[in-house]
Amino acid sequence: MVILNKAKPFLFLIGSFLLLLCSFRNIPSNYAINQSQNWLSPSWADTLVGPNLTNPSFIQAGKSVYLGHCIVCHGANGKGDGESGFGLEVPPGDFTDAFTLNESDGALFWKITTGRGPMPPFLNKLSDNQRWQVVAYLRELQRNHKAKIRKTKIRKK
Repeated sequence: MVILNKAKPFLFLIGSFLLLLCSFRNIPSNYAINQSQNWLSPSWADTLVGPNLTNPSFIQAGKSVYLGHCIVCHGANGKGDGESGFGLEVPPGDFTDAFTLNESDGALFWKITTGRGPMPPFLNKLSDNQRWQVVAYLRELQRNHKAKIRKTKIRKK
């Protein structure tokens, strides 16, 4: 009984520490980035090549599709900050992050086609051409994002 009384403070300390550790379990570190990086496309998707991805009218058509289907979760600038994206178990992807910038056009097309988690597959909702238009528009968003970064760096000098 004496040993148990002496061990109580130690057991309390250990128990408190374990509770503290458990509370951090629900705080995801870079969760959105990790989720986009964990969503890998099959290697064959890299061989898919879209038509007219730099054509201004194709990009504009992609913007229209994006505004109609994607903006609510992915946001106006493609950063994954759309109003319907908050609170989703798998956060919407950020098209301006380094991982997505380095993905192939075919990988993006495949992801739009198949969907994952709360993102629906667009295979039967959008035509192949419309999905490629979205890819073209995403690349335009990425180019605009890179240009803003370059301007910011120039201003800081």
